[in-house]
Amino acid sequence: MNQKTLSDKQMAILLAIMVAIMPFSVDAYLPAIKNIAVDLHTDIHLIERSLSTFILGVSAGQLLGGSLSDIKGRKNIALTGLLIYIVASIILIFVNSANQLMVLRLLQALGGGMTAVTVGAIIRDNYDGKYAAQMFALIGIIMMGAPLAAPMLGAVLQNLGGWRSIFAFLCFYGASVFALLWRFLPKRKQAEPFTRHIFHNILMRYRRVLGQKQALGFLFFQATSFSSMMVFLTESPFVYMELYGLTPQQYAWAFGCNIITMATFNRITAWRLKRDSSTQDILLWGIVIQLLTNLILGASVLIMGLPPFAVVVLCVMLSVGTQGLVVANTQALFMQHFREDSGSANALLSANQSLTGAMVGFLATVLHNGTAQILAWLMPTCTIVGVILLWHFSRSQWKR
Repeated sequence: MNQKTLSDKQMAILLAIMVAIMPFSVDAYLPAIKNIAVDLHTDIHLIERSLSTFILGVSAGQLLGGSLSDIKGRKNIALTGLLIYIVASIILIFVNSANQLMVLRLLQALGGGMTAVTVGAIIRDNYDGKYAAQMFALIGIIMMGAPLAAPMLGAVLQNLGGWRSIFAFLCFYGASVFALLWRFLPKRKQAEPFTRHIFHNILMRYRRVLGQKQALGFLFFQATSFSSMMVFLTESPFVYMELYGLTPQQYAWAFGCNIITMATFNRITAWRLKRDSSTQDILLWGIVIQLLTNLILGASVLIMGLPPFAVVVLCVMLSVGTQGLVVANTQALFMQHFREDSGSANALLSANQSLTGAMVGFLATVLHNGTAQILAWLMPTCTIVGVILLWHFSRSQWKR
């Protein structure tokens, strides 16, 4: 690869490596939550709350990085974010309290969010419509290996060097991504100088994006669909390892089933797009499957209390897996409304997803009652709210 001519597949690999910093940062951490709580002498639910703190930091990084990338260039902002991420990861190796963990995970997420948010803008700079959806789907299947491998890697690192070795790995990964972006990411925009009007310009960009009402339904549904998955991410260490008695290694394998389903749905998305299926139709299938499986999960917990583990795993697999049908298509349908403000639009899309997910994840820890009820009730609630908002704001897009 070189900076002048990157093929679509080469660009997809490079962008997937950038995006993968998020699943590595979240999923490699999950099997270690119980041990971190023990070592830091705190409650497991406080450590689970650090996941919502991380997603909140991602949201801030996305909002900051998205508009700045419109002004200073995608590559400059991506590299700046990585520097912040690397420094925070180094310090995280040496934390000795839950409060330190929270603050540093927030800083780590800020840098990671600044880097990851540039990906959607880079795609919008180079691709339109169905080609953009295909590119999102291609990136999605390449990076599926990260959330599949991350929990298993986290469990292995924890056994070999303790949970602190997970943050050492994240530091190494961040430094590797920095080197790859420095060498290979094309620099298509020269940085504009900072002026005293910069913050006003940023706000105006976001205002223009929010003014496109017909696009907002896709923004809201992506956020609520992601929030359904965030409920699982927040509650699953407790439900799987405490209520069902799984070991960290078994948890990693159960978690991996979700990623395999997501990858399968992602490939179905790419296959249907190549055969001229509309993005709206594929998204509709994702909505139906997610809603039905979440409702079945909720009903099974309501009736049985603690259903057979196979029932829970199957419902979660299908629900979380629908991200492979939802994300690429909501991104493409939302981003097609923006060209001049693509960085800001992508930042708002990503930040709204992260912020909503963080709030719902935090709500799950607050409502936690020592049962599987919060997992089973919040997941369908998120999807139902998303469907209502999608219909309210963007139903005109389905009539086209």
